[in-house]
Amino acid sequence: MPFVNLLLALVLCALLLAAPCAAAQDKPFFPLMAWDYVDDADTLKKMADCGINSIAFVPEKMLDACQKAGVKAILYDPALAGSRWDEALDADRAVKALPAIVKRVNNHPALWGYHLKDEPIAAHFPALGRASEAVRKLAPGKWPYVNLFPGDGPEYDKYLDDYITTVKPPILSYDRYVVTEDGSFHPVFWSNIAQVREAALKHRIPFHNIILTAAHWHYRVISDEDLRMQVWGSLVYGAKGIAYYKFMSESLDCLEAPDLGNFRGGPLDEFRRKTPVWDSMYIVNRMVTNLAPYLLKLRSDAVYHFGDIPARNTGPSETSLVKGFKLGDGFVVGDFTHQDGSRWVMVVNKVQKRSIMCLPDYRKEVKSVQYVDPITGKLRKFEPYYAIAPGQGVLLKLEF
Repeated sequence: MPFVNLLLALVLCALLLAAPCAAAQDKPFFPLMAWDYVDDADTLKKMADCGINSIAFVPEKMLDACQKAGVKAILYDPALAGSRWDEALDADRAVKALPAIVKRVNNHPALWGYHLKDEPIAAHFPALGRASEAVRKLAPGKWPYVNLFPGDGPEYDKYLDDYITTVKPPILSYDRYVVTEDGSFHPVFWSNIAQVREAALKHRIPFHNIILTAAHWHYRVISDEDLRMQVWGSLVYGAKGIAYYKFMSESLDCLEAPDLGNFRGGPLDEFRRKTPVWDSMYIVNRMVTNLAPYLLKLRSDAVYHFGDIPARNTGPSETSLVKGFKLGDGFVVGDFTHQDGSRWVMVVNKVQKRSIMCLPDYRKEVKSVQYVDPITGKLRKFEPYYAIAPGQGVLLKLEF
């Protein structure tokens, strides 16, 4: 009998110890990616502490550290992806190297995917298609990671469509940087993301947006408003992942990227110390993580602007959930449908330097409105005194 009791006690302890692991695995994963290279534990910890849950460039030796930090990794191996940022992917090399790499790392719990190419031109798509097919065959469920150029106009529509039909990516990723040293937030942000959203919806895949978080070239050190505008401006279009370029204020050495000279002001500075941008990103990442259980279950139905309407965008339609605002017009609104059939609205303040009271005028009468508190992640009653900070958004659940 004592042996039975001891056995039961051991089983109970095992279950209790396993419970946190199971809970961690079940936690909703909304990708918040450092689009950067990490090869030391101290930098990895600073990323994870900031709310980063995935990294774009990770060498094999760092996979254990990523698992310990709870961070998903896109593996960078020059035998697969090459060693220079500006070279085309060699599909023969990649297909030949992949089996050995997969055998070594594919079952690692931290592994999310394999880096193939950043910003390919259309001529690279066939080679990327071959390599992606090999990843799908040898490593089902892993992301053959490719990130696309920004763009606009009909040529960019074709670029997106050709990429998706040729490479067949599980996720559409692109980058667009719009915060320049003249103090502006370029409206091409809205036209570019509108095109990417259209392509993603057409082909029924999610999309991620890479936004600017480290100054270089003619891009400025970002403000709190800049960060929020880029993040919430992506969420309102239905983005299912955000990546930050860059986390460290330095060139990407793993791809032999050139030294641009004026990298500065990222979440980690030139000497890898935390900056005010780290603090701003910590808050935004906490908010997005709290919204993740809702965001991941929402389907984007429509996006529309009030006030200035950027190219490739529209104002409200006869079916939009919001027809206007009782105060102010500097908003972009997204209509969503939840998996349970409920209707949701996200409202983002696109006025760069001024908070605005959020007083939507709904197209039809609503019985109640709740909002997701970004501090707690809980649904709360939406009061008519709710102000939205510059670049900030609010997610509303409507009951008709």
